[in-house]
Amino acid sequence: MLKPNTQRTPYDSQIALLLKSIMLSVGLMSSILSPALAASAPLNTLDRGHRILIERGLQLNALTIGLTLAERENNTEIWKNWDSSNFTTLELGGGLPANSGTTRPWSTWHGNPQNPAASLPKRIFEQGHIDNLVSWQYKDEQNIGKETELQELEAWIQHYRPLLPNTLLYTNQHGDERFGGYGSHSDFNLKRYMRRIQPDMLMQDTYPYGLWNDLGNQGGRPAQLYYAMMRYRQLALAGNDGSGRRPIPYGLWVQTFKGTATGVGTWTRFPSESELRQQQFSALTLGFKVISAFTYNSTSDVGGSLKAPFFSKPFGKEPTPAFHQIAEINRQSLNLGPTLVRLLSTDVRLVPRPPALSDLIAPDIPLWQPGADPYMTRLDVRNLGSLYGGRKGDVLVGYFKPLLESFDGSATNQQYFMLTNSLAGKTHSIGQTRQKLTVEFDCGNSGITGLQRLSRNTGKVESIQAGWTEEVAPGLTSRFVALGNHRYQLTLILDGGTGDLFKFDTGAPFVGQTQTSPSHPTQSNL
Repeated sequence: MLKPNTQRTPYDSQIALLLKSIMLSVGLMSSILSPALAASAPLNTLDRGHRILIERGLQLNALTIGLTLAERENNTEIWKNWDSSNFTTLELGGGLPANSGTTRPWSTWHGNPQNPAASLPKRIFEQGHIDNLVSWQYKDEQNIGKETELQELEAWIQHYRPLLPNTLLYTNQHGDERFGGYGSHSDFNLKRYMRRIQPDMLMQDTYPYGLWNDLGNQGGRPAQLYYAMMRYRQLALAGNDGSGRRPIPYGLWVQTFKGTATGVGTWTRFPSESELRQQQFSALTLGFKVISAFTYNSTSDVGGSLKAPFFSKPFGKEPTPAFHQIAEINRQSLNLGPTLVRLLSTDVRLVPRPPALSDLIAPDIPLWQPGADPYMTRLDVRNLGSLYGGRKGDVLVGYFKPLLESFDGSATNQQYFMLTNSLAGKTHSIGQTRQKLTVEFDCGNSGITGLQRLSRNTGKVESIQAGWTEEVAPGLTSRFVALGNHRYQLTLILDGGTGDLFKFDTGAPFVGQTQTSPSHPTQSNL
């Protein structure tokens, strides 16, 4: 990372960034930026969005309100808490860094509708802030069905794309067009926008927890959120040209707030611990690589109307239990990050909870059944608690392959899968929403005798062979046993909202990892 230098000109910064981009394209920096990735990986063959994410890492952003203003730049308590949160990137909303600013990674949705090509003032280049600009969402929830908006976006992205080779450039819309919402548009308009603007990523927001939204969360399933996530996943995997040959990444805003008003449609409560996990691990299971929390501290800190659950005092002071919950969710997610940014989602399946009225707005997720992958023959689920009368909750199964075959050396056709307990409750902890998954495999004559798991807790690859056990809680143990005749059974205890990432142990390396990988992935300089 280039250090800020107030003596540089905008031209100097732009040249430095262009040189960095050229070095990346020929692979000269890949071993520096990601030691776990083979230096020979041809990153220049990837789309721009995936290449940037491999360089920058899994992005866990958080909308911060007033933290980077001059009077708070050197507040030890504020920044100690930020560093402890395990968010990767300061999302400044419509703002920009202050003059002296921050050396931390940042994002913005700043824009200049009158002159899109002048959306960033010269000082952002001159003061070195541009080196830490990870992502730029131009405005928020704009109407991309309007020709004037498309022309504005074209002027913006054509001007800044050459100047910002290592910054994700994109917009954001409301994810579910069926129920209205700002910037909510048909697939036709989204596809037209993608063809014309060529964004680096698709981004959407759908906030599922509140008085109105809870009507669609029966049985613990945030149906509208899952519908929106599946929709944007499908569009992004088709790529900007719609052919599927060059997919682009996709991200989402997740709900970490409640409104100060009461009534229908005002998000009248905070998400619970299990729901915080449900949003994040479900997104990872579906292949999302950018997750932005709305919000980190309350907008009411500067006169707004939304409250965040993470602090009892303004501007990120005095952390609450919810802060420690999200910090742990982020820590575990980042331990999976070096692998997940190098994988591509190929399929998503659902083991459903019992039918409910909310299935009228059910997400378009195919049901899991034998044959979804070469070896899994059975997947049963049991609710270990009393929530919803003890009836089982959803389990998501996400399938992946390496973005590039060279990421795991000479190995080919390696399949990864993520098992996620999607059970959550409005006031329930991750312990109260645990489920037991019983998964059976028939490996036939493949020679496979077990699995590998990337540990959320350590960031290390674990070998799971017959006899493996893991105590999850007193009296609750995950285990892997041989059933005979090349058949095996995994009993997996998962906390509410939580997922585990596996691959079949074929002898091929685990993408993005080494056996000596650190328990805490290295992120950009926080």
